[in-house]
Amino acid sequence: MIFYARVKPMGNIKIEDIAKEIIKGGSEHNEATIIDILSRSNQVIIEKMAQGYSVNTGVFHGHLTVNGVFNGVTDRFNPEQHRLIASFTSGNELREVLKKTQVEILGKQTGEPVIGKVIDSLSEKEDSIITPNNVIIVKGNRLKVAGEDASVGVYLINQSDDIRHKCDQIISNDPKQLMVMVPALSAGNYELEIITQYSSGHNFKKTVSKTQFEHILIVE
Repeated sequence: MIFYARVKPMGNIKIEDIAKEIIKGGSEHNEATIIDILSRSNQVIIEKMAQGYSVNTGVFHGHLTVNGVFNGVTDRFNPEQHRLIASFTSGNELREVLKKTQVEILGKQTGEPVIGKVIDSLSEKEDSIITPNNVIIVKGNRLKVAGEDASVGVYLINQSDDIRHKCDQIISNDPKQLMVMVPALSAGNYELEIITQYSSGHNFKKTVSKTQFEHILIVE
């Protein structure tokens, strides 16, 4: 039998959290100033990558690529057929830290839902783009949404404001696959979360099980 390890989710870190950590490290700047500097840094990175520059921050190396087929040297870029993609790889500093990171195996995960893959039914994109008012297919294990707790359900959480959008329409609800209608979401980055009391036995679990997908889902 083969086992695969998953990193235990520890939550999401936002720019405000980074600023607080910098202050803890002894910075003389206040939180508002640090957030402003970080925000300006992000904007410079975005602008330079959009202009075609490769950016190396130490944390990541980013550059643009173009997806899609062109039918000759005179063929023009068509947003319906071609797409600009930002590609990122680990930077040298991050790779060096990862080499020194100690890994602790906590044991076999039992009874918890596991999200393995999310497929957008319209674009057929995996683990990336999702389309509002269309169906996503969620594959994994112990995913069935069941239980009487008020929190049970499928949620898409906006990463910019932490607003939780519940997916009220679940078309298919099986342990290994869900088919869920995406609400009318605005553009942004979203985290998929499933809360359930499903048990392989006849009764619901007494407490809810919660799992978050490791990939951020994007509404364009």
